Amino acid sequence: MRNYFLIIALITGCAISSQAQSEYDKIFNYNQGVAKVKLGDYYGLIDSNGNELLPPKYDVIQAFKDFRAKISKDKLWGVVDNKGKILIPVTYENISSFTDGVAKITKNGLLGLVDVNGKILTEPTYIRMVNVAKGGIKVEKDELWGMLDKQGKLVVPVKYTSIGAFQSGVAKVFNNEKIGLIDLNGELLVPAEYDKIVRLSHGGAKVELDLKWGLLNGDYQVVVAPKYDNIGGFQNGKAKVTENEKLGLIKDDGSILAPTKYDDIVKIKYGYKVSINEKWGLLNKAGDQVLAEAQYDKIGMFEGERAKVTKDGLLGVIDANGEVIIPALYDQIVKLKNGGAKVEANGLWGILDPQGTVLIAPKYDKIKPFKEGEAKVYANGKWGLIKINGEIIVDTE
Repeated sequence: MRNYFLIIALITGCAISSQAQSEYDKIFNYNQGVAKVKLGDYYGLIDSNGNELLPPKYDVIQAFKDFRAKISKDKLWGVVDNKGKILIPVTYENISSFTDGVAKITKNGLLGLVDVNGKILTEPTYIRMVNVAKGGIKVEKDELWGMLDKQGKLVVPVKYTSIGAFQSGVAKVFNNEKIGLIDLNGELLVPAEYDKIVRLSHGGAKVELDLKWGLLNGDYQVVVAPKYDNIGGFQNGKAKVTENEKLGLIKDDGSILAPTKYDDIVKIKYGYKVSINEKWGLLNKAGDQVLAEAQYDKIGMFEGERAKVTKDGLLGVIDANGEVIIPALYDQIVKLKNGGAKVEANGLWGILDPQGTVLIAPKYDKIKPFKEGEAKVYANGKWGLIKINGEIIVDTE
């Protein structure tokens, strides 16, 4: 019995198709419950029973997608659903593809927005519309820009000369050569009153006004009013600042770590080397504490936690906390394997232990390299022998 009804349905369908075929020049394949038909140079629609849904009077009927299709007549466009209902009248010069249920429409060369049901969200009044990734639509009118949300509501007034690209949900806006910031919802984060804005990777921004730089925090609140000649790049939440040709350090919350009194600041492993009047000192890692006053002509590279320093032409050694291990009294300092040092003063050599304590005051003309903890020494025209701990095995007296 089931097969009987199936055969009857197939015969009926064939009859409908034959009847429809007699009325049209061509019937195309069914798609989403409807088929396009052609009569002469025009197209229409029929349903699966052959009933005419749309008379063949259109120049173009595009393929159905999501039960809707664009139709065109006399170079104007509209949209029809698969029941033959005209959702968008055929009055527009162009209708874009729908994105998130919204399409752009063009009328008299101007752009607007319409939803999938044909509701006009934005009347065609704009000369340009630019979709924003994960956001709304930038719009241009009378050479000024604003922004619509996804529903076509104007969320940024059309008053800006330009709206930049959105990065991490924030874009620059330009007004009378001044710059501000907006977010994807159109909220004005920073008024357009700055000459430059440089957004920071950790959040917030550097801002320039009248050749002076200030700082905004992650909420884009002013934490440093523009006063610095420059604010450098932030590393670990700290940046160099320049004021009246002097350098200092600030944190990303605007607080001052080091006042702007230095001629140079160099980041090193254990903190910062700082210079005043061609003399060098040390700041700690935080940059907010002086470990060594600017007193050295030079602070060398740290090896381990120690570095050679030069003062008045003589060498010494300091540690990473700025503490003096070896006072700057020597012409040469040669590190030994046990952590001590050979030191030269006035052409004579001596030995220091790892803590910088003098084991042998400089008195030898030569101290040969140590081997197995012992070294030959020369003084008074004689050779002797010492241990690396300063013990004299063979005296040169």
